[in-house]
Amino acid sequence: MLWPNLIAAGRWRVFARLHFVMDVAALMAAWYLAITLRVWMNPWMPVQISATQARILVPHPLVILGLWTVTAAWIGLYKKRRLWSAAHALRRAIESDIIACALAIVVTFFSKEIGNDVSRSFLLFFGPVSLFLLTLSFYVAMFISCTIESRWMEPKRVAVLGAGEEVTSFVRNIESAATGTLKVRGVILPETSGHPRSGAAVRVLGTTRHLAEVINRERLDQLICMSSVSSRDFEMCSAISNRMGVTFSHPIAAPGWDNVRFEFSNEYGLGLLDAEPVHFTHGQQIVKRIVDVVLSSLLLILLAPLLLTLSLLIRLTSPGPIFYLSPRVGKGGRHFMFWKFRSMYADGPRRDDLRRSNEREGHLFKMRNDPRVTPLGRFMRRFSLDELPQLFNVITGEMSLVGPRPLPAEDMDPDGLSREHTAWAEQRVQVRPGITGIWQIRGRSDLSFEQMVEFDLDYIRSWSLGLDIRILLETPLAVFSGRGAY
Repeated sequence: MLWPNLIAAGRWRVFARLHFVMDVAALMAAWYLAITLRVWMNPWMPVQISATQARILVPHPLVILGLWTVTAAWIGLYKKRRLWSAAHALRRAIESDIIACALAIVVTFFSKEIGNDVSRSFLLFFGPVSLFLLTLSFYVAMFISCTIESRWMEPKRVAVLGAGEEVTSFVRNIESAATGTLKVRGVILPETSGHPRSGAAVRVLGTTRHLAEVINRERLDQLICMSSVSSRDFEMCSAISNRMGVTFSHPIAAPGWDNVRFEFSNEYGLGLLDAEPVHFTHGQQIVKRIVDVVLSSLLLILLAPLLLTLSLLIRLTSPGPIFYLSPRVGKGGRHFMFWKFRSMYADGPRRDDLRRSNEREGHLFKMRNDPRVTPLGRFMRRFSLDELPQLFNVITGEMSLVGPRPLPAEDMDPDGLSREHTAWAEQRVQVRPGITGIWQIRGRSDLSFEQMVEFDLDYIRSWSLGLDIRILLETPLAVFSGRGAY
């Protein structure tokens, strides 16, 4: 089937997120339709009620949806599957329906205010209606995600690791079998290989010694390692791929890997073992991500008038773009495009020209009276208003609400790490960078680089949801105090 193949070879996250949204909409629609059917069946029921009464007497939809979301995340209802069939789709819908009905029964049992007769009849309608709509939501989500995948999404960027005719032949097979959902960027040669060229028709991206730099430069999503790679290069490249969040595929299983999740696939005419990095437990990732998405979405809605006002003021007070985009180092050392409101003059002096005036050491550049900053920019910086567009980075999964601050890519080594501060750099890339963090609530730019390092490591080693909540609650106080903001 076309849809399963597209999803298996493309971006699963698009389908999973869209599927979740469609399921939520399906359950809400099922709740309203069940009430409508219950009221319509009044002549044949022992208790006659109105639609208004039914909405009060049946389990509240937000309670059911909240519990259903947590349960679905806990049991991995949206976990990645390689192939889908009609049977899989129906089984998946039945699972969701059973969970929703079971939660509705539990809520009914523990609530004394809910009418028992009404709730029982409501569940008789809610079960089959939600099953139909959840099945429909799967196919609608599949259709939309495949349309997005084929028309608008950038193809998955793949590189092949190896040398010799084996690689050249394999790349040709991939390119001939590709459906537009992937693009082979080229070949990465093993450092220990004596082959100066992989093949005349294949682009050489570099060697394994500079793998991290190549991943950032080419923005790779997947590495396919061939059998011509030595065990030494294999172990080094698997470790780098794991750190940088790149799927590392190989025809042969590699025992002894830590912090990776193995999945088998059959792509490009070759049976592959994909090693996908896992740094935190599944539950921790789900909880932190849910908090990020929910809170950042609410903040974007609530702050929309302020965002529009700042955009207009930036446009009116100084020539140049509204937003400032900068490559920053994210999770795993991967580079991403960082969003801020522009707070500097577009034609001001370059940072290199002011390097001697830098007031901070290490991988920081701070000036208390930076001549590049506009008057409006100083106001925005004082209250961290220029950071608000990073909520979009949180929505897309490049950042988190709480975490170490993302440092400019130009301040770090090409692989996103630091030769000078190795342990600190390797620790901080284990988590997504954040809009706020311990550093921000303890003094911001007034702190030294060594203090920032200490706070970063403390956060990573002692992370908990309670710590994130405490930092989020303290952030407004730190922002309004203006301490260390310049």
